[in-house]
Amino acid sequence: MEARQFRARLRVITLILVLVIAIFTAVLHNLQIVHGADYRERSVRNITKTETVEAARGQILDRYGRVLVSNRTVYQVTLDTSIMGEEAERNPNLLALLEICREEGVAWTDEVLPISMTEPFTYTDTLTEAGQARYEAFLEQMKWTDAAEQGPDILLARMREFYKVDESVSAEDGRALVGVLCEVRIRSLDILRTSYVFAKDVDIDFISRVKEEGLVGVTIEPTTVRQYNTTYAAHLLGRVGSMYSDDWEYYKNIDGYQMDDTVGKDGVELAFESYLKGTAGQRAINTNTDGKVVSQYWLTDSETGETLEPEPGGNVSLTIDIRLQEAAERALANGIESLESEYTEGGAVVVTDMTGGVLAMASYPTYDLTTIYSDTALYNETLNNPLEPFNNRAINGLYSPGSTFKMIVGVAALQEGLVTTTEKILDTGRFRYPEGEKYPYGDYHPACWYYLQYGGSHGMEDMANAIKDSCNIYFYTMGDRLGIDLIGQYASMFGLGESTGFELGGYSGRVAGPETSEELGTTWYGGDLLSAAIGQGNTQVTPLQLANYIATLVNGGDRYATHILQNVKSSDFSEVIYEYEPQLLDSVDISRENLEAVKYGMYLMANEGSVRSAFAGLPVEV
Repeated sequence: MEARQFRARLRVITLILVLVIAIFTAVLHNLQIVHGADYRERSVRNITKTETVEAARGQILDRYGRVLVSNRTVYQVTLDTSIMGEEAERNPNLLALLEICREEGVAWTDEVLPISMTEPFTYTDTLTEAGQARYEAFLEQMKWTDAAEQGPDILLARMREFYKVDESVSAEDGRALVGVLCEVRIRSLDILRTSYVFAKDVDIDFISRVKEEGLVGVTIEPTTVRQYNTTYAAHLLGRVGSMYSDDWEYYKNIDGYQMDDTVGKDGVELAFESYLKGTAGQRAINTNTDGKVVSQYWLTDSETGETLEPEPGGNVSLTIDIRLQEAAERALANGIESLESEYTEGGAVVVTDMTGGVLAMASYPTYDLTTIYSDTALYNETLNNPLEPFNNRAINGLYSPGSTFKMIVGVAALQEGLVTTTEKILDTGRFRYPEGEKYPYGDYHPACWYYLQYGGSHGMEDMANAIKDSCNIYFYTMGDRLGIDLIGQYASMFGLGESTGFELGGYSGRVAGPETSEELGTTWYGGDLLSAAIGQGNTQVTPLQLANYIATLVNGGDRYATHILQNVKSSDFSEVIYEYEPQLLDSVDISRENLEAVKYGMYLMANEGSVRSAFAGLPVEV
């Protein structure tokens, strides 16, 4: 009985095993024999690649939250020639793309070859110095240098042969085609390390045409570009751009950067790059044999398990008030353009608060960030303008401070006990010592401006009235009493000849003295002390230094680092990442009595002196 049951169970198990094996055999036959070639083709041609997705940059705002720079979503075209097939398939594919560009008015990137796009072909001068070096390296690696030396037609013929461009393709179509292929080739040779974007900011009509044609290896993808929401503050906000080789030498040592990243090039965009740049994401993309995306997904961190989606950068708030900035730029432009002097080349305006925060900084002439980098002709015109509109004169312009320097000499003389607030000095027209005293400056007797212009003098002057009248004789006397070392010491404490600490950089300038003369390769004479006492000679300062010096003076002597950063907030504004704290650089010991005397002189200058007309009719007291 038990033996029969065992045999029956064995037969059932054997039958099941046979059935399972039969099913597996059928499935394997279907996979390997019936559809084997198809699946093999798919496994070979389906491509999974990993790409870095750049994060959106943070916004830039003014002190009151007005958005100055944001992002705009655009569509760009990239190429993957590796899946376009052999030349007989690739070249017609690219020519079809170029034809669509012409019909839709879309400009494509063709910057490697300095050859005109139309016949008769000629060499152009469009390459920068770095671009010329890359071009020459490209010719050398491709062994085309000899052809290039024989002329553009010979070079194009060599290129057509290399890229197997059909003879039926016209000369101008051939030039356009090899231009694109050279853009791809120069990157594959690692001569140019930025990724090739065929076309940027394409519209829906162009996208529709490309989709209809089903062009292999042509990808249209969204990206973001900077959106400037103001035409002002161009020198402050700065711009972004693709990395150059010099940029990469710096950023390659910083986590999170790739060679084809967009980075800040100047201004705020550069100064606060670490805050504005977000964290890039990592995405896997599966494509089919036609190069079309089949699926895509975000990768995960192998250690933390977190999804590697891009994280936008932080939002940077500046100390500037864009409305005040607009007013400053308009006033500066109107003022300079109304001047009749042929020697006026430009100027600057700086407004700061008492702790170094820049409320407005204008430089003239200026430019418009919303158009300058999208219009090549306008950019070249601006670049070649002898007035140098790209130069921020507020931090890079060096000027003789003239009479604005006199308050430093006044404070120094008062604090050193070399004069009192009430002592009066006689303006004699020309600087001289009293009868019987030995005069140390030889035949050098500099005059007061009033004597030179009107033939008279200011008479007896105390500190406040000497500032009001800008009396040279008074301050020659103070300079004579102080000596150049004390003048230089106080000038340094007020920040002249010193770094301002400004995040966007700028010159430190210099203060006249024997060491400065030696550095400049000139001779220091004793009489140079008198010129230095009224802000002339070799003293050179920036408008920002002047503004910060005056802020230091009127706040009682505390000199703070100048700055434009107010705070940084997270991408959703929910968290303060960084809050700027005023940084004290130096302190000038000024007694209350001495400070009030100097400030009163400044008040008299603004309300009764030679500049009173500039402030007349204002709704506030200056």
